[in-house]
Amino acid sequence: MNITSSTPQAHFYGRIRSICRIFATIVLTAWVTACATGTASMSNVQERAQARWNALLAGDYDTAYDFYSPGYRSSHSRGDFEIDMRTRKVRWVAAKVLGSTCEAEACTVETSVDYKVTRPVPGVPEWKNTEKSTEQWVKTNGEWWYLPNN
Repeated sequence: MNITSSTPQAHFYGRIRSICRIFATIVLTAWVTACATGTASMSNVQERAQARWNALLAGDYDTAYDFYSPGYRSSHSRGDFEIDMRTRKVRWVAAKVLGSTCEAEACTVETSVDYKVTRPVPGVPEWKNTEKSTEQWVKTNGEWWYLPNN
């Protein structure tokens, strides 16, 4: 079938092609935006996770407490949090966020944590180790918050 540009069918198919191009452009734009938003979100949660660890390592428990979820902070006072941090036998020495896996409102952040324990058992003055830590972060009111296991 030979359709020339002046026939009604040619006009119809031309409009269909234009609509398809517009639709493809919209879908592609939405996909690129979603990917960029997801990447920005992962970057933001990783930055916040590292900032929380930096505060803990520096002994700045006041700042570290501010990264905990609103639910956690509603049931744990700032003072109790600081007492808990200061009385732990485990002392964190270093921490580095390795990456994260995110959904819309939740992220799992993986961190490498170096720590030491002073006098863990009789005859051992200090024990040092490195472990990977998996943390849960949730997005509430547009911000990422650390959600502890307890």
